[in-house]
Amino acid sequence: MFAVIVLVGVMLLPRLFTPKQYVRSADDTYCAAISSDGTRHTLSPEQAGNAALIANIAVNRGLPDHAVTVAIATAMQESRLTNLDHGDLDSLGLFQQRPSQGWGTAEQVSDPTYATNIFYDHLMQVPDWQTIPVEDAAQEVQRSGYPDLYANWDSMAHAWASALTGEVNAGVTCALEPTNGSDENGLITAATAALPNVSITKDPINDDKHSNATTDSTLTVALPAGLSDTDQQRVCWQTASWFVAHAREYGIDSLTANGMSWNRTDGIWTGEESIQNTIIATLG
Repeated sequence: MFAVIVLVGVMLLPRLFTPKQYVRSADDTYCAAISSDGTRHTLSPEQAGNAALIANIAVNRGLPDHAVTVAIATAMQESRLTNLDHGDLDSLGLFQQRPSQGWGTAEQVSDPTYATNIFYDHLMQVPDWQTIPVEDAAQEVQRSGYPDLYANWDSMAHAWASALTGEVNAGVTCALEPTNGSDENGLITAATAALPNVSITKDPINDDKHSNATTDSTLTVALPAGLSDTDQQRVCWQTASWFVAHAREYGIDSLTANGMSWNRTDGIWTGEESIQNTIIATLG
């Protein structure tokens, strides 16, 4: 009997002293961008997705990175980067634009793409918007009763703008709960619309036709050919940051980009950067 007890004890010891792997819950998820002074600026995955949309529209319009900083600071102050269905008086959406003040219909200003584009339209009409303080540029567009509050988000907005536009390499991270399925077709449709300069192909990891199990799959994202190293890095990290910011929405498990790797469990980029022409996204 004593020998049996000892044997059972030996078998259980590894289980007792092996640390449990932390499984993140949905309430513990976050995304982050790092500012030049080392400060980590965190957002929820929903907020990060809206910040990515704001940046992506600016990139596709050929606007300077500073436009993204102004827009993110504005949206953070107005709605905490959330597409609100309410606000002061008739204010709605990411930028709390008022239909009664000529910004568009309630339906239009509640559409993040429309709201962002019309914000940029107005920003481009502000004299010297690229050189005046962020809060002054925002106020010229918004005409807020609290103009000084936009300055509270200057550092945060600059960090996210720099990361999402590819000015900073591997600048956006998200730490997320385990996937509960993925939307491959939805991701391809959204990425193709948002990132018109790349091409996307899908490759099943497990091609076992005799298995009924749902398998992971990968997407290969081909970057434009013929870019300089500097331009390649820009496009690579614009693209990779967009994918990370939408990882929760579409069920992305991991990415590899320019020799570096990210996964939703660890929530950080690792590895040494080297120029590569493709990004690999693995879906759960």
